[in-house]
Amino acid sequence: MKKTFLILAALLCSCFALKAQDFTYNDLNYRVTGTNPPTVELTGHTEGFTAHDLVIPASVTNGSTTYSVTSIGNDAFKRCTSLTGSLTIPNSVTNIGEGAFERCSGFTGSLTIGNSVTSIGKRAFYLCSGLTGSLTIPDSVTSIGDEAFYDCTRFTGSLTIPNSVKSIGNQAFVYCNFTGSLTIPNSVTSIGAQAFYGCTGFTGSLTIPNSVTSIGNQAFKHCSGFTSLSIPNSVTSIGAQAFYGCTRFTGSLTIPNSVKSIGYGAFYQCSGFTGSLTIPNSVTHIDDEAFRECSGFNGSLTIPNSVTSIGNKAFYQCSGFTGSLTIPNSVTSIGNEAFY
Repeated sequence: MKKTFLILAALLCSCFALKAQDFTYNDLNYRVTGTNPPTVELTGHTEGFTAHDLVIPASVTNGSTTYSVTSIGNDAFKRCTSLTGSLTIPNSVTNIGEGAFERCSGFTGSLTIGNSVTSIGKRAFYLCSGLTGSLTIPDSVTSIGDEAFYDCTRFTGSLTIPNSVKSIGNQAFVYCNFTGSLTIPNSVTSIGAQAFYGCTGFTGSLTIPNSVTSIGNQAFKHCSGFTSLSIPNSVTSIGAQAFYGCTRFTGSLTIPNSVKSIGYGAFYQCSGFTGSLTIPNSVTHIDDEAFRECSGFNGSLTIPNSVTSIGNKAFYQCSGFTGSLTIPNSVTSIGNEAFY
């Protein structure tokens, strides 16, 4: 009996000790994550919390201890529509959790991310549609999660992605109306599906760095402002509709010898390309509608011996090709309206 009592007492003490790790400071809730040095994670807020120009504190005090705020927890401010003005995340924070500010649509100012943040979680700023101005990702960040800035439609300035970023998640910047040029650093190895879908404000050339091996499905779909495209030898696959609707591309299109597959509708409606088009001998299949309505080409079309199939409407309405066309003996199937 005495042993059982001691076990229960120990469990109760443990529960009280754990409970003591949580506290509230200025209507924001925190959880202690470390004691040497003292650190906390911002986990949420009190009911009815409102703020204009929300500044996440770099440190908070509980009792006699001052804690450094090093992370913003998952869903910490999710659906907190009472937040207005700008949002500032301090240099003490290293991690912004999944859904941290998801659907905080009331912001009407800028977003400042501290230069210690290493990861921006999935949906961290999902549907924060009121954030304005430019966005600078600090050079401490290595990954931008899926849907991190999904539908942040009022960003109207520039976007800076630093050399530290290795991956850009799926739908990371969907419908963000950034203006000016886009520079993807050499550190990036993958560009996720729909990463920049509908970012119509970008201008100038689009250069995929030679660190990238794959371009996701619809990665740049409807990014209609770019004027030229450069794909490096490192890329092995171009996803479905990767450049669909990029109507302002001008000049030639060079597909490097590293590319093995050209996805469905990869260059659909890229009508500004001129000159000849050479499919590299690394490609075995040209998917459906891959070059549909690319009407600007005014030179020859070369299909190599490596190609075994040409999909439906692959070159539909590509009316500018000149000279003769040789279908190699390797091709066993030609899709419906392939050369309509």
